[in-house]
Amino acid sequence: MNFRIDRINSEMQKSISTIIRRLKDPRITSMVSVIEVNTAKDLKTAKVYVSCYGGDTEQTFDAIKRCSGHIRKELSDEFKELRCVPQLNFILDTSMDYSEKINAILTEIKKDESDKKN
Repeated sequence: MNFRIDRINSEMQKSISTIIRRLKDPRITSMVSVIEVNTAKDLKTAKVYVSCYGGDTEQTFDAIKRCSGHIRKELSDEFKELRCVPQLNFILDTSMDYSEKINAILTEIKKDESDKKN
């Protein structure tokens, strides 16, 4: 990957995270973390992976998607050196839910094995 794209991804991740924290939308009820930003080589689009903890995650994610225009405007104010700020495509990252599910299954298997030994 290109060093410039990597740097843009990193800076956009920090900026989007800060912008989301500043949003005053009452529908955002859970803690939001920007996991990763993948910007296309032509800088036209960017995939923003977001993870929501606690609260109503679907409602929070929907509110963030609806605020994408505002977030993009804020990014354009911060990234003056970019000719155009990429179109933001928000994607809900469910890896934490998946890992919790796997952990619960492994705990249950371990419990069953210990019960069989006794």
